[in-house]
Amino acid sequence: MRRIIYMILSASLLLLLSCREEGGNPAAKAANEWQRALLEGKNPAEAHFQLAELYRNEAGKMSLVIWHLHEFLENCEQDDPRIPEARLLLEHLEKKYYAELQSRFERSSMSDKDLRIRLLEENSQQLRQWITRLNRENFALRDLLLEKERGTALRPSPPPVQPPPPKVQSRVHQVTTGDTLSKIAQQYYGAGGPAQVRMILLANPALEKNPNQLKVGDKIIIPPPQE
Repeated sequence: MRRIIYMILSASLLLLLSCREEGGNPAAKAANEWQRALLEGKNPAEAHFQLAELYRNEAGKMSLVIWHLHEFLENCEQDDPRIPEARLLLEHLEKKYYAELQSRFERSSMSDKDLRIRLLEENSQQLRQWITRLNRENFALRDLLLEKERGTALRPSPPPVQPPPPKVQSRVHQVTTGDTLSKIAQQYYGAGGPAQVRMILLANPALEKNPNQLKVGDKIIIPPPQE
């Protein structure tokens, strides 16, 4: 008996991607959005949980809610705080679903074999309808993705980013006969004023005590000019 129940439950679970709600009510729109998220593979755990919440109070969708809860538990993170709630609800719905099927079997006047055949025929017919709907939705989704790809291809590419100019590194000047800080600043900066001399002194603190007494052969750091 349990085997028959799970056969029926498995067949009903294909409603996941093909059961499309009509109308303009917010719940139907939300269900369509989460079903599309499943088709596109976006956050399946969240999509399954939200669809289970949307369908849990709708008549005739108990098996679908059970399946969504199973898939949520399979795909969610181990520390998801909704896991205990989902497990309790799943256990409750599975017991309720089993009891309803058991009651249906007990009321039936058909033999066990005839009942199995009838249930399989009903499920087979539903599956063909659902698969047809699913194929239509898959084709529509494929066309939508192709349109997005074409739009991306036609979009002009941004101009190339120019790399920043290389930074000018500090240089070293070796003092020769007749050198002064003004002459050195004039040589490297094109001007030998107080501002340029001050730049050289800041880079060579040892010169600040005697800036006019340069020794031949000493090496002086020449910092890059300020912007």
